Amino acid sequence: MPVSAARRLFSLALVAASASCFMLSSTSPGIAASHKKDGNKSKASTSAAPQGPAKADPTPSEKPTAKSADPAPAPDKPADDPKAKADAAAKAPDAWSEGEIAEAKAKCAEVLKRVDAVIVAKEPIRAGACGAPAPVEVLSIGHSPEIVLSPPAIMRCDLVDALATWLEKDVQPLARKHLKSEVVKIETMSSYACRNAYRRKTTRLSEHGLANALDIGKFVTASSKSASVLDAWGETEREQTARLAAEKAAAEEKAAAEVAAAEKTANANIASANSTAATPVAPASALAAPAAGLVRATIAEGIGSEADTPKDKSKNPAARKHAKADKLGGPAVRPDADKKTGKKRPVAFTPPKATPPQSPEMQAFLKASHDAACRIFGTTLGPEANRDHLNHFHVDMAERKYKKICD
Repeated sequence: MPVSAARRLFSLALVAASASCFMLSSTSPGIAASHKKDGNKSKASTSAAPQGPAKADPTPSEKPTAKSADPAPAPDKPADDPKAKADAAAKAPDAWSEGEIAEAKAKCAEVLKRVDAVIVAKEPIRAGACGAPAPVEVLSIGHSPEIVLSPPAIMRCDLVDALATWLEKDVQPLARKHLKSEVVKIETMSSYACRNAYRRKTTRLSEHGLANALDIGKFVTASSKSASVLDAWGETEREQTARLAAEKAAAEEKAAAEVAAAEKTANANIASANSTAATPVAPASALAAPAAGLVRATIAEGIGSEADTPKDKSKNPAARKHAKADKLGGPAVRPDADKKTGKKRPVAFTPPKATPPQSPEMQAFLKASHDAACRIFGTTLGPEANRDHLNHFHVDMAERKYKKICD
């Protein structure tokens, strides 16, 4: 190609490039201004909006529905999902959590290491406020001799531990001392039972409802002796006080009746004597002289001779002692009568001796066992507590803030 032609092409290319650059530079400010203008317009419209009342509600077609406003519900978990079942059980009021159950079982295993007992682990119990996370059923406690619980009792492991300590350290030595034998069976009356204290409707929950209590009605020895709480405890202080009060009232009532009867008899005799002394005697007259003489002779014969009537009081002290009463025709003065009034003195009340129990040895065994239980359990109740416990011992592991209850 000739040099001149090449130069011409190069010059044309430069001209075209320059024209393109010019067109771009003239167009860009317009685009930028347009963006800036639009932004300023938007800002101005926003800042210029009046602070008046709220905007009117949209039309029904524009108003969002409640269904569209709420987020979409999460899909339910399958019914057979194990995790869902565990979560539901943990939240349910009638179920223990897995953590509570695991903790109770671990504690129970540690406690039972030091207890010689035959037990059966039970499923967790929960019924409202009642139940236990790791209950056990106790069949027997101890070895050589083994003490059978009849029927078996359901309780917490802490109660098993306390019961084993009491039986080994206190009950068996006391049985050997007083009953000359060892205990081989305990007749239980109640263990776990979801109920209120003393079976009332408005009082607090019983420790039986927490599997934390045991009721014992009888101890049976290897020699077949039965120490029954109802039969061998004997008279309670409450019963003795009531009996003595009743006997005293009866004695005082009887004495008052006897005094009233004596007074009535004495008054009747006095009235009879006074009516006899007041009977008038007809005066003697000339016409009735023989009759008057006959009357006098009769009276003289009734009285007796003058020698028969002692004038010297010292000669007949017995007659002198009851002279006044004999003349009135009433009974002789009683030796226990009051000297001034002549009335019978009230009989002084002498409390009768308490009836001894049928077996003093069994009574001693039961009372000593009860006293020993008071040192171990949180609550120990027996016949002295109230009528509800006349036939059994109640022991439980209730935590007491100040001191244990022992009745």
